[in-house]
Amino acid sequence: MAQLLLSLRAAGQASKSMGLQERRDAVRLSSDVAMALASARARPSAAALRSTAWARALVARHAAEQRNEALLRRIMGGAGYEMAAAAARVRKEARSRRIVRRSRWVCSGAAGRKRRSSLQLAAGSGGGGGGSRCSAMAAARRMVRTRLQVLRSLVPGGEAMRGLSLLSETLDYVVCLKTQVELLQCLCKGSRSQLG
Repeated sequence: MAQLLLSLRAAGQASKSMGLQERRDAVRLSSDVAMALASARARPSAAALRSTAWARALVARHAAEQRNEALLRRIMGGAGYEMAAAAARVRKEARSRRIVRRSRWVCSGAAGRKRRSSLQLAAGSGGGGGGSRCSAMAAARRMVRTRLQVLRSLVPGGEAMRGLSLLSETLDYVVCLKTQVELLQCLCKGSRSQLG
């Protein structure tokens, strides 16, 4: 709560010259950064140095945008901002390497060979009820894969996570989002009571 108030105060200092859209973005930025920093502080002492992947990715995403630099420097301090900007550069480079690796794999024809061999295995496994069981298992795997892909797109930094770590990060992220919403609702109620 204190981190959110400090972040909003830093955003408010710059808000005199901002339009409505810029002010909304500043509130979102400050609440996201406060949530990420609070998540890192809430961890046990052994894990305090290593924040959650979604928190690092969220801060790195904001740090990657040049227009957020001044506000992030005010919220996080100079050293904190420099670490986040470095993480954003590393994340961008890793993503570029993954894209190049994937395109090489697709261009080499490995994707088509793998798909064809799995289809041949499924077709050759014939037999009474075994084929329908294999197709049901394949459909279940496809459904799990697509749902994991949706989770990866929703959780910041989820693109690099697999299975259980993705589920663990998702649970942590949802809890923090719920807390963030409750805090912002309390702040809105408090500002309404002061106005009215």
